[in-house]
Amino acid sequence: MKSSVQIDRDLVLIGGGHAHVAVIKAFGMRAVPGVRLSVISRDLMTPYSGMVPGFLAGHYSLEQSHVDLQRLCRFASARLLHASATHIDMDGRSVHCTGRPPVAFDMLSIDTGSTPSTFGIEGAREHAIPIKPIDGFLRAVTAIEDKLRTNPGVFRIVIIGGGAGGVELCLSMQYRLTGLLIKRGENPDRVQFTLISYSAYLLPQHAASVRAHLHRELEQRGVKVRLFQPVTAIKADHLLLADGTLVHCDAAILTTHAEAPKWLRDNALARDARGFILVNNCLQSLSHENVFAAGDIAAIQGRPLAKSGVYAVRQGPVLLQNIRNKLTGKTLRPYRPQKRTLALISVGSENAVASYGRFSLHGPLIWRLKDRIDRRWMRKYQQLPEMPGVVFAQTANAPDMRCGGCGAKVAADILQRVLAGLPRTSHPGVILGLNAPDDAAIIAPPIGKYLVQTADHFRAFIDDPYVMGKITATHCLNDIYAMGAEPHSALAMVTLPFGPEAKLEYDLSSLLKGVCEVLETAGAPLIGGHTAEGMELSLGLAINGFSDPGSCLQKSGALAGDVLILTKPLGTGALFAADMRAKAKAQWIEQAMAAMLQSSGPAAQCLREFGARACTDVSGFGLLGHLGEMLRSSQLSAAIELDSLPALPGVIETMSNGIFSTLHPANLRNGETLLNPDTHMQSHAKYDLLFDPQTAGGLLASVPQDKAQACIKALRELGYAWTAIIGGIQPRVQGESLAALRASNDF
Repeated sequence: MKSSVQIDRDLVLIGGGHAHVAVIKAFGMRAVPGVRLSVISRDLMTPYSGMVPGFLAGHYSLEQSHVDLQRLCRFASARLLHASATHIDMDGRSVHCTGRPPVAFDMLSIDTGSTPSTFGIEGAREHAIPIKPIDGFLRAVTAIEDKLRTNPGVFRIVIIGGGAGGVELCLSMQYRLTGLLIKRGENPDRVQFTLISYSAYLLPQHAASVRAHLHRELEQRGVKVRLFQPVTAIKADHLLLADGTLVHCDAAILTTHAEAPKWLRDNALARDARGFILVNNCLQSLSHENVFAAGDIAAIQGRPLAKSGVYAVRQGPVLLQNIRNKLTGKTLRPYRPQKRTLALISVGSENAVASYGRFSLHGPLIWRLKDRIDRRWMRKYQQLPEMPGVVFAQTANAPDMRCGGCGAKVAADILQRVLAGLPRTSHPGVILGLNAPDDAAIIAPPIGKYLVQTADHFRAFIDDPYVMGKITATHCLNDIYAMGAEPHSALAMVTLPFGPEAKLEYDLSSLLKGVCEVLETAGAPLIGGHTAEGMELSLGLAINGFSDPGSCLQKSGALAGDVLILTKPLGTGALFAADMRAKAKAQWIEQAMAAMLQSSGPAAQCLREFGARACTDVSGFGLLGHLGEMLRSSQLSAAIELDSLPALPGVIETMSNGIFSTLHPANLRNGETLLNPDTHMQSHAKYDLLFDPQTAGGLLASVPQDKAQACIKALRELGYAWTAIIGGIQPRVQGESLAALRASNDF
């Protein structure tokens, strides 16, 4: 993550298409001083179109055929915002997204691809499976496979669209599904394919020899082809053709000609008749000079191009150069598309067809050529250089020095505007809060309740301030929940990186909106705090809570014979250390984020209901460090079952590669003094998990053994899928270490 960087402009990329990945990587190699790069993407793994048919056929894995945007953006020190764009406000220069605040931009580029057209096909949106977006289509393929496994009858699949994409998809799916049936010892003929096209020819844009070869390939593979027969309606179990013919089907897949995504329709950008963004030959919007577009989503005025990944790949370097030139005030460079493109069409098996004008070839050699070209392109985004050093960029508008003390406070007008955008609801016991800001907040504790307070603070470890706010609030609430208390209210302490007022206001607003969303769900509104400028983003919260005198949970209180229950998986420290080095996979970080964002409130309530006697949250000192605090308080010892420790996906691999949090060595040093001197367990794959610092980690509780299994069941029903019994409490013999390790699970 870059730090100490004066930001004065925001470049936002919508989509992780073929042109945009070239831009992202290039910014990692050489950034533009003063420019912050943000990427909005609904997918963390973005598919390479050339390898999707091979992935469908089973020749490539997900990692081989998809670009990992998490790693790529981390390499480029770009903010990856995992969300779907829903609207572009050109007047306000912001992108509206699902489930998060708008994203401000100074310059914008769009490369989101297209979707299959449903024009004139009744019921297509309800009953058809569009090939794009790819992630949704792949989930549908998995569902089709499940139906094949459970349904012994004939399964009929109809592909609608006779272009190269439709033919490739049909042959790849046919190869995949018949192979699945053969592997299971079943009749492959029970999955039946029909390819329907409104055109009189398959692949009308290709040479007759290409069309003839692929037509023969379809016939030999048992695919029924219907040409010049437009589909007019799709129902749950059949579709209708224009001539009235009814075609039965169990799955209808759309590979029709491309149309622009719906979300682009409601904005001020110039678009063509089909809804695509009109650009000039420099890939710059015809209506807004600070907007660029590339790939399928773009329509070059006066130069119509096929919606093909080949053009998007070639547009990448031109888009990059023009974005750089626009940012630095230089002349834009025209994009000159090639007159002809080489199409390499796979047929499911390791064979392919080459199509170039009137020229064509086919066979295994063409497949090997295609495979070599595709893998070479993917290597550029999979084999990244070592992370570049931190870039310290000073812009002309940045002052040489910034004041400290109260002179470092965020300006009052910025703070007022941000606070005005936060929810202002009355809350029991809050006498003065943000509804009537004063020098301090005033709360009235309920009679007969204990006041429970906690504070926590840390520097940002992700680049998205909104998500950072949500994770921090979730983390800070954990101490209240671990004490068996109910959250009541909170104060925030924020440090924002130096920057122009507009950037400070946007970051502060996004950060506090994330905080308030989590706090409101917990029933604890934000009632005050402090903001300041500094070298990097950091956030802390002081949380107030109340509890009944007899219901407080503490670290002490465990009894011998109790079992230890952990509600969340371990591994966030090592995974985000890997992420900062662009060594973590997108799916690892996605699952770690989901775990961190899960509130411990319901878990705490459940643990109390099942008689938890002691509780703490697992955070910076790691599982063993916090368990040690419990054991010292109760003068007991514990046996930990290493096999039972729940581990986040990827963390064992990460640690085996020698990647740990910077706090891990200190935790290891302190934690090993708690262990039984039998050290043979140090070679266990999960040993290092004991010392990994957690952010927004789970609750660790001591529960009576006779209630443990029922408690585990209840926690999992609440959504804590990783909940596990990880060991037990036992009497401590004088001179014995506080904790002993075992591999097998005896609890």
